[in-house]
Amino acid sequence: MFTHAQTQERQKKENELYERSSFDGTFSRIVCIGMLIFSDSMGPQGNVAWYGTNEKELLRRFWARIADLRPTLFITHNGLGFDIPFIKKRSIIHQIKPTLEINLARFRTEPVYDTMAIWSNWDTRGWVKLDVLARALNVETKSGSGAQVAEMWAAGQGEAIAEYCLQDTYVTYACYQRMTFHHPQPSQEILKHMNLLHVE
Repeated sequence: MFTHAQTQERQKKENELYERSSFDGTFSRIVCIGMLIFSDSMGPQGNVAWYGTNEKELLRRFWARIADLRPTLFITHNGLGFDIPFIKKRSIIHQIKPTLEINLARFRTEPVYDTMAIWSNWDTRGWVKLDVLARALNVETKSGSGAQVAEMWAAGQGEAIAEYCLQDTYVTYACYQRMTFHHPQPSQEILKHMNLLHVE
């Protein structure tokens, strides 16, 4: 028999486990993938965000676009530790073979430039969230947080998630530009035509 306090503590632990599992590609799923596309000289060439309940089709479209683009550089924030491994796991689960092998070796800046890892010089004690880095570098900050995505999805706000995703990628781009001693173009220019594609 559980007392009220024990029940609350048990519920709290279950909630914490559930929240942690949302960052594990083994148990969670993708509802949106977005990217900004640039030339080798960092000229903007468009953007796209796929969103919807059909995770297998999201992954198929993502890898098809990667095959078309054949990018030489992926700019991410914690992409080495989270985003790319998560996408790879979900791709394996759905048997969608990646069209490009992305080398996840650490301590380098190509083919993945991970702003979080590079800012901390690969020391996990110095890892900072994207909005913290954006504030330090004096660029536009995030419009929300990843923790809100589950609530937005439950509320049927898939398109709003896709917009948030592209805004998130813009902040990563802006941080990268500042870290490589360049000026980022304003978000109004980069995101003036959002390509939001609903996948069923």
